[in-house]
Amino acid sequence: MTEPTSATHPVEARPIMTTKARLALRVLSEDDVARVHAAALELLGDQGAAAEAAAQSAPSAFVLAGRVPEHDVTLGAGLVWLAAGAATAGPAGVPERVRRLDGGDSVPATTADLDDAVRLADALPQVAVLAGPPLRAAGVSALGALARCLAGSSKHAMVGLLTTIAEADAAVDMAATVAGSADEARRRPPLSLCCGAVALEAALVFARAGLPGGVVLAPADAAAGVPASPSAPSATAGQSPPDAAPDLGPALARHHAGVLAGCAAVQAAAPGAPFFYVADPAAAGLPAAGPSASLFQLAAAQLAAHVGLPLVAGGLRTTSHEPDWQACQQDAFVSMTTTASGADVTGGAGTLGAATAFSPQQLVMDSEVFSWNAMIASGIQVDDETIALDAIRQVGIGGNYLGQRHTRRHMKDVWRPRLLDRSMWDAWIASGREGAYEKATALAEQLLAEHTAVPLGAEARGVIERISAGPGL
Repeated sequence: MTEPTSATHPVEARPIMTTKARLALRVLSEDDVARVHAAALELLGDQGAAAEAAAQSAPSAFVLAGRVPEHDVTLGAGLVWLAAGAATAGPAGVPERVRRLDGGDSVPATTADLDDAVRLADALPQVAVLAGPPLRAAGVSALGALARCLAGSSKHAMVGLLTTIAEADAAVDMAATVAGSADEARRRPPLSLCCGAVALEAALVFARAGLPGGVVLAPADAAAGVPASPSAPSATAGQSPPDAAPDLGPALARHHAGVLAGCAAVQAAAPGAPFFYVADPAAAGLPAAGPSASLFQLAAAQLAAHVGLPLVAGGLRTTSHEPDWQACQQDAFVSMTTTASGADVTGGAGTLGAATAFSPQQLVMDSEVFSWNAMIASGIQVDDETIALDAIRQVGIGGNYLGQRHTRRHMKDVWRPRLLDRSMWDAWIASGREGAYEKATALAEQLLAEHTAVPLGAEARGVIERISAGPGL
């Protein structure tokens, strides 16, 4: 087995923030869910029964493994996780431009930008998964970008760039190299694939290797047995269609049918393969952000639960081109809906312009937005320990609880912002009138300067580089 870490320069992995979702925000009644599900099965025609059986046979819970156990992500366990980069069904959601820390307009991304995005995501405890990858640098192949993710971070990589069988075969070899063997990669998969119809064959390669995936096909694909273009029109890159709530019903039925068709194809190729439900408003022909996007994600969470599949939500895909009020407002509302509905993974952190650009400041701000909403999603635990009746009796109402053991046990449970300013006026003036953007810039600069990822062993790194540079790739 290839040793994944360096023996001469050991680095301790920072644990990922985990939150148990206890809320159950719903927008559809049980009858509504049943009707949408029935409509999706009807769209699938003769393949409807097989698709439903496939969803029931797929595992309801599994692990997206990190290169180190501290970075493992469990789907289907009622936990909520954040993905840096767009967790979308295909390569269209992987930004090729970056708005750098020093500001200005977005520019074509370089390998240095990609490496910085990966290192920043690795440093942020709120980020659990690298999706996409977060950036695609000019002149770097899909496998080259994946190789830089695997070398620069020990967190799980959810790939959206791969489209061909050759790329998928190479990625499977990378996964085996990182894990130590093909069997270990099957047991603890460091890679997963999120794709649409065009990459169906690649998804089947992943499934046969035991690597998780989420596939959205057109309903006709299940009957025809071949890839086709998505059933719902997608917005042009960087644009978003009008927010039209009446289109939500058809969009939900089509999208649900597409997910079931994808699951059926995967389970037919590899029975029992881990499969997750992908809910991306843009892929369903809806606005990337706004009320319809939020409603779609809420409804998708219910549909995923109905068929027993973990949910990966497209999530944070603001249409703003700058890390500003609009970006945080849109991402905050969508993050609220995904976490409060129990979506396993919320993707899109750090993206701007409907996932056409990446911003390190936005990744830092999205991490704080997500942590706020994850705290809300965890609800209020009410039991003897949390009510602390004994401490209240000892101190009395209005007394000082700082010296109580109960306070010491739970003082770290309090949510603390790193960017939001809650100081008094004089203290804010003395700090230089810093706002969230300035604090996000400073924090990103600090993390990039100080953080070192758990290193990938030299032998494994060399193998991955050779695989990514292979002929025809």
